[in-house]
Amino acid sequence: MPLVVLCGQPCTGKSTVAAALAEVLRSKGLEVEVLSETSLHLERDASYGDVPSEKRTRGLLRSTVDRRLSKRAVLIVDSLNNIKGYRYELWCIARTVATRYCLLHCDVLEATARAWNDARRAAGAPCYSAAVFEDLARRFETPSTRNRWDMPLVLQEVAAALSDAPAPARSGVVARELTPNLATALEPVAATNLLAEVNRASQDVIAAVTHAQALAAGGPAGRVELGAGVAQLELARPVGPAELRRHKRDFIRLATQSGCGVRLGGRAAAMRSFADYLRGRLEAG
Repeated sequence: MPLVVLCGQPCTGKSTVAAALAEVLRSKGLEVEVLSETSLHLERDASYGDVPSEKRTRGLLRSTVDRRLSKRAVLIVDSLNNIKGYRYELWCIARTVATRYCLLHCDVLEATARAWNDARRAAGAPCYSAAVFEDLARRFETPSTRNRWDMPLVLQEVAAALSDAPAPARSGVVARELTPNLATALEPVAATNLLAEVNRASQDVIAAVTHAQALAAGGPAGRVELGAGVAQLELARPVGPAELRRHKRDFIRLATQSGCGVRLGGRAAAMRSFADYLRGRLEAG
């Protein structure tokens, strides 16, 4: 069943849309779970009040999606999902499970969202503080049909009647399954070998990138050769050591956690997996 990811600026009616969508899908006999900060007993304003809290919140939501997503039930992620790189990670999880996916953008004018947030504060309802609201609104990265992880994209003007809200069943999403590729397909590997294999392969890719960038003398490396059987990387900008280490660390975590990993059939296959992952993350910005 699909992974339905909601996104939008703070206080744009995402939870209202998620509840209405869940009701429609349940009326069709589908099993539905709605995942949100509230369902994880998190206070939204505090969850995004600073960088460490925001990282913990996103990490908890992502790991919960990884554990609960299956082909049996529709999983609706009712959260900000405002960073395109984070949406890419959710898309990768859906592809790993080989299930369907769509992104539902709850679109509201920022002034309207601010007014709704102020009204909730005045009523004593859960809301965002003014500082957190402005920070999140400023950092929202609008989904684009040019990004494969933002497709299929359903745009919902929340101020319109909720009865017109598109359901995945009507938008054709339930008919489209994502296919695992080398970066997301899971083939069981001995636990003792997995970490070492992934670490060596990703380090080989990083070494090739570092060498190519050294030859470019600080400019974009362009095409990076990774050896036989591994597609080239195209680097349009310099990628610093810290960023490469971060992508390696995230990839190793993704590869070795339960239910998500890479198909390993030797060093070349693991290198292809990391190169694919790195390519996607660099495209996501």
